[in-house]
Amino acid sequence: MSALSSSALCRRPLKNIDPRAGQSLIESCLVLAVVCLVLFGLFQISQLLAAKEVLLYSAGKAARAKTVGFNRFMVEKTVKVGTIPNAGRMTNPDPGGGPALKHAMESARIPLYLAAENAGRLRAILEYADWDSIGNPRITSMGNGTLRVQLSQDYPMRFPFYRLFYAADRVPLEADLSLDEHYPLYLDDWGW
Repeated sequence: MSALSSSALCRRPLKNIDPRAGQSLIESCLVLAVVCLVLFGLFQISQLLAAKEVLLYSAGKAARAKTVGFNRFMVEKTVKVGTIPNAGRMTNPDPGGGPALKHAMESARIPLYLAAENAGRLRAILEYADWDSIGNPRITSMGNGTLRVQLSQDYPMRFPFYRLFYAADRVPLEADLSLDEHYPLYLDDWGW
């Protein structure tokens, strides 16, 4: 008898169900999608701000390298090492073993990279996917004992849904830094 009564219940129309019951679920999904897009946008902005700080740090490293008398080639290598956080994934050497191995390889190869004597050896020692997006530093002596370093990067957008907020694939970032220059007091700059 119980099987008969349960099948009879399934055939009867349900009169107490509100036809608008699914509306709140759909509204919640729409609101959740909008909130997620806003959070994606905020996260991308935070990534851009962090990239700008890394670029400013690298400009500071370039200024410091120049003020202690390093030549242009050494200053450019210092800029590249300073922008590793903005440089994307390591392409050479391929670590393949995870973050711990990548960090160990970076730590071992950065001194070799900085000690390289010519540009032909650099890519074989250490290379990153987005190092080409970082421009060479523009170093200007202001004449009043101040050195000005300008550095730029076309920072790639990597976060999902960035096209909803920004039309291009890359964002131009600029860093401009001034530092007192003392090297002319101690060294002769031969313009290398």
